[in-house]
Amino acid sequence: MKIENMSFLNLLKLYHSTYRLVYKANPGNAGDGVIAAATYDFMESNSLKYEQFRFGEAYSNTKDVLIFGGGGNLIEGLYSEGRDFLSDNIKNFAKVIIMPSTIKGYEDFFTINKESLIVCAREEITFNSLLGLGYEKDNNLILAHDMAFYLDKSKYINNIIPFKGEVKCFRTDNESLDKQWKDNNHDISLTWNGDYWDNQYLARSSTECLISFLQQYSVISTDRLHIAILGSLLDKEVNFYPNSYYKNQAVYNNSLINLYPKTYFISTL
Repeated sequence: MKIENMSFLNLLKLYHSTYRLVYKANPGNAGDGVIAAATYDFMESNSLKYEQFRFGEAYSNTKDVLIFGGGGNLIEGLYSEGRDFLSDNIKNFAKVIIMPSTIKGYEDFFTINKESLIVCAREEITFNSLLGLGYEKDNNLILAHDMAFYLDKSKYINNIIPFKGEVKCFRTDNESLDKQWKDNNHDISLTWNGDYWDNQYLARSSTECLISFLQQYSVISTDRLHIAILGSLLDKEVNFYPNSYYKNQAVYNNSLINLYPKTYFISTL
């Protein structure tokens, strides 16, 4: 199904007109909560009605389309929850739309289910990888921006004036590039970590807390993608470092480099 000026908004509007949309937020840390909060904002601002996915509910592969929240959960060797969820549920829906994501590996899954999936890649490495598996641009594959860029900032920003200098928000998990302890580090994304973000009130509250924390500072140094994105949206100076694979630099090149001149990608620690 070719669509002119393909975007995930056009895509969702197309299926919204014929099917019931069922949204499942991807599991993960508070950065994934930002993705979910931005998705709720996006759906509301574009008058897209949807139901929350609920385990145990009967879904129809003739009436329902699954919207999977996307992000960085579909990374073979690091995370399996997203792939497992999709494998268990794909047969119950007419289509599964994977919202803007970085995908690494799981080639068998994406090849076998090519006719059932529509993938929004949030950077060119994922996009080109799926092209290599036979996905077609503007058919079952589009290039997009991470959902966090669609956050309605007015709902979350308060009147905090920066009164501190630099904050370090580096990963303390398996996606850390160097696995080294850093003094005075605040890995605030791990304040929440799990399958929580189908609760839109929690997703929005967590996102507001992240933003309130970051608003205190003038400079943010991080290898957390969504901390870097939030810092960019807040017009902070952001020193953005690599994670353990290509995700950070790829999203930076696709979405940050030309629009946020105060965000700098630091290629080596």
